[in-house]
Amino acid sequence: MILECSGLNKFCMFKSFFLFAVILLVFSHAVSGQTGEMPLKQIPQVTIVSNKDYFSDDNPTYSLDHSSHLNRQQNLGYLLERESQVMVRSYGGEGSLVSLSLHGTGSNHTQVSWNGFPLNSPTTGQADLSLIPAGFMQTIEVINGASGAIYGSGTFGGSINMGNEADFNNRLAMEYTIGSGSFGSFNNSLFLKAGNRRFQYHASVISGTAENNYSYRDYYKYKSPPSKVSHNAYRSWGVIQNIYLNLGKGNYLEGGIWYQHKVKEMPPLMGYYQAGNAEQRDSLFRSYISYRKNTEKSVLVLRSAWFSDFLHFTDKVSADDSAYSINSKIAARRLMNEADYRYYLSTSVILGGGMSYYYSAGNSANYGGQVTEHDYAVYANLKIRMNNWIFNSGIRKEFYHDINPPLQYSLGIRYKAGDRLILRTAASSKFRKPTFNEKYWVPGGNPMLNPEKGWGGELSADWDLLNGKEDALRLEVQTNAYFQNIENWIQWVLRDSLTPVEYKNVHAWGLENRVNFKFPAGKIRFSGFIAYIFSRSVIMETYDHNPLFTGKQLMYIPKHSGKARIMAEFRGISFGAGGTFTGSRETIETGDPLVRLEPYGLLDVIGGINRKLFGMNVTFYGHIDNILNTRYEVIRSYPMPGRSFHLALTLGLNRNNPEL
Repeated sequence: MILECSGLNKFCMFKSFFLFAVILLVFSHAVSGQTGEMPLKQIPQVTIVSNKDYFSDDNPTYSLDHSSHLNRQQNLGYLLERESQVMVRSYGGEGSLVSLSLHGTGSNHTQVSWNGFPLNSPTTGQADLSLIPAGFMQTIEVINGASGAIYGSGTFGGSINMGNEADFNNRLAMEYTIGSGSFGSFNNSLFLKAGNRRFQYHASVISGTAENNYSYRDYYKYKSPPSKVSHNAYRSWGVIQNIYLNLGKGNYLEGGIWYQHKVKEMPPLMGYYQAGNAEQRDSLFRSYISYRKNTEKSVLVLRSAWFSDFLHFTDKVSADDSAYSINSKIAARRLMNEADYRYYLSTSVILGGGMSYYYSAGNSANYGGQVTEHDYAVYANLKIRMNNWIFNSGIRKEFYHDINPPLQYSLGIRYKAGDRLILRTAASSKFRKPTFNEKYWVPGGNPMLNPEKGWGGELSADWDLLNGKEDALRLEVQTNAYFQNIENWIQWVLRDSLTPVEYKNVHAWGLENRVNFKFPAGKIRFSGFIAYIFSRSVIMETYDHNPLFTGKQLMYIPKHSGKARIMAEFRGISFGAGGTFTGSRETIETGDPLVRLEPYGLLDVIGGINRKLFGMNVTFYGHIDNILNTRYEVIRSYPMPGRSFHLALTLGLNRNNPEL
């Protein structure tokens, strides 16, 4: 089933939500009645690490703090841009496409997953971060250079792992937020969590609109006249529901449904004199169910997911036309099934492994109809603990129709050198499966494309330089050096028509440094970070040995970038500022300085106040983005907003479970 935002499909969607909720509610009631197994108050709060995370602790990994009221109202791209070392690319104002780049690679070289299932589109290979509300997630973590042997396709840069988790100590928690800002921005959200030690229900709804009618200077027109973006409005809404069951005796069952819809007008690019009439609609439906069995010696996880994506792009020669000049519809469906098993031979030796089966289907006139693929994989992992040493290894074999990806491997070491220093090193092979567009697009698609392949390595250190008492200065230094070799990099080139070919070999290497700090000044507590990223992504060779490309930096990968943030808190009042710096970027792979994008810096200001009134948490906060009104481009010819103001009010209620 492909879900588009029509009235009938909305009805079907909510009917599915209702039936799903009723079935699990009835089941949970039946389970909760079996109180003879174990007194409820003896059930502990358990967080189980997935096999992917468990065997990846040799890779540099960090979690993002999206618990602040500001971050919960934003999409994943906004959060990553300000809180991580990830390079985020936005194609304009609020609601526009947002992609990412990690470790100097492409936007389809980082896997974005939800509860263990990849969200990357099978049509393009990338994930649009504007369609992922950060507030829908309980955990968000970045794994640099994630192994292909553990995570599968598309991890040359790494992996962004998002998850939903139950808090079985929760009885009732609610939060409503309403906000408004510059350029016609308006959003509101509602979060609900309710349950007991056996059953938890989570639901979140978020919506947003904006006109995005900001001013800019059009440097691609004669004399760079002042201009205002038109035909750039967007509206979106999303809903997610999760149900968690603690069945007792180490048995857990959970499921979730997530629907996201966005309508975005597509403005004309800078330099164009004609009005824009294009529009894009994205409708995404995602669902999963997972069963977990924990024993003293093992963990078994069985899970299945059904994803459905629909994209509808239209354009007209004139706004008054009744017919479209372009009317493109692309639909994709995926059924994903996985079985993971972990067994503890001893406290020092742990085995892991599993298998997966993915069914993918795409439907578009540009594919000549429907196309389908069946993917299989088997994998195994080993962890050995020896005092302060941890050794991880893994192998994975994928099976595709007509192509034979190489065997994937990973090796890693984690060493704890005392109480304050952790060293990590890892090496692994990588690959990326060709997308539907690359294989089946008419004209130009190439069904016989081989996967991109290569390998990468990491060397990192985490050092608690100063980690004393809470009322003293605390410093944590993180540094990570990496190298990636990518062969068969697929690129669209002009032959009889545009067609994808295994075009080039790329070496990406760099250094990421970050210092996290906390310190008190009287009754005011300060916290923040400073980060610097050096990234060199070089085309080593092309299939046609084109000397114009050899040795050139990849497009839109800055060699130098940096980020910083500082926050101050005093008796429920918070105030802070954050900044980013992005160096110059190439927009064509010949490195022509005439079309090179200039470096830019941005500064944001944040503030808020939290009080408890009538038993509720009341928070009023605001932020000024790009307070210096910097004019800049992230992607060539896409104007970005100047200074913008945003205010929001949040009302929250939280009740924890009493002893039962």
